[in-house]
Amino acid sequence: MEAPARPRQLLDSFPLLRSRNLEEANESIGRAFSPHSLKLFNSGQLNVEHNQVCLRHLSLNVLHYGADVVIDQSERGDFYMVQLPQAGRAQLFSGGETGQVDTGMLSVLQPQVQSRMVWSSDCTMILLQVPCQVVRQRAIELGAGPEPRFSLTYSLKTPSVAAWVQAVTDLTTNIDRFGSQWLRHPAAYAAMEDFLLCAFIDLLGERGNEDRRADRGDERCLRRAKEYVHAHVDRALTSTEIARYACVCPRTLEAVFKRFGELSPMAYAREVRLQAAHETLRVARHEGRTPNVTEVAFAYGFLHMSRFAAQYRNKFGCSPSQTLKPH
Repeated sequence: MEAPARPRQLLDSFPLLRSRNLEEANESIGRAFSPHSLKLFNSGQLNVEHNQVCLRHLSLNVLHYGADVVIDQSERGDFYMVQLPQAGRAQLFSGGETGQVDTGMLSVLQPQVQSRMVWSSDCTMILLQVPCQVVRQRAIELGAGPEPRFSLTYSLKTPSVAAWVQAVTDLTTNIDRFGSQWLRHPAAYAAMEDFLLCAFIDLLGERGNEDRRADRGDERCLRRAKEYVHAHVDRALTSTEIARYACVCPRTLEAVFKRFGELSPMAYAREVRLQAAHETLRVARHEGRTPNVTEVAFAYGFLHMSRFAAQYRNKFGCSPSQTLKPH
C-alpha cells in the first residue's frame, strides 16, 4: 500500500533540504541560520522539509520537522527571526522570556540571544530572517531610532499584526507560484524586500512608542498603503483591500493620499501596475524577447485590453507593442 502523498508546502518550488537524518538536518539548518543543537523530543520519525528563497538581504523560509523536536541555540546569529506558524505550535524560551506560538500568534527572536524551542510534530512555519544591521539602517531612515523594540510574541488578534502576516503569506505564495518571473528582475525582489522590512519595523517595532505612532500616523498609513500596492502588482486591488492593510477606512485613506498631494489610492495602484507592465516589456525588448502583450497585461491585473492600451499610451506616449520594437 502506497504512503499518502505529502501535502504541498509553501515554497516547495525552492527546496533546500529533504532529510530524515538528524545530523544532516542539524548541520544544514545550522548553516542556513546559526549553529544549534537539534534533538527529538518524543519517539517519532524525523522528516525535515526546508524551503528557502534569498532576496537581497532577507531570506524567506518554510520549515517543517515532522516530529517533536527541541532546538537549542546557545547564541543566535546577528539577525532577527520572525516565526509565523502555518500549522501546529511551538514553545519558546528566549532571553529570559517564555511564550507559545501557533496559528494565532507569531514570534520575533532577537539577535544574539540564547533561545530554546520545542516544536510539535505538525508544526510548519514561515520564517523571515532579517539581518540586524539592515534593520538598524532602515529603522533610522524611517525615524524609528537605531534599535526598534520588538516583543517575543504578537497576537494576530491585533489587526495591524494580522494584516502584516497576511501580506507576508501572500508574498510567500506569490514567490512560490511565480518566483521564476519575480526573481529575474532585481528591482522586483528589492521592492519585495523593502516592503517586508518596512512593515516589520513599522508594525511590530512600535510597541511602547505611542507618541511616535500618534505623530506619524498619517505618514505610516500612506506608507502601508503604498507597500501593499507594490506587493500586489499582479492584480487590480480595491480601495477596501488597501485601506484594510493600512488599518483605516477607505474614506480616511483617500483623505490621507490627498493630504500628501498624491493621486487617489486606486489611481496610484493603477500607475504602479502600468509601470510594472512597461518595465516587463522594456526588459523583454532589451533581451530580444517578444512576449504576448495580452499575457503581460493580464499578469498585472489589466483585464480590458482597450482600456489598458489607452492608459499605457497616455502614460508612456506609445502603445505596449511599440515598446517591444527595437529603437
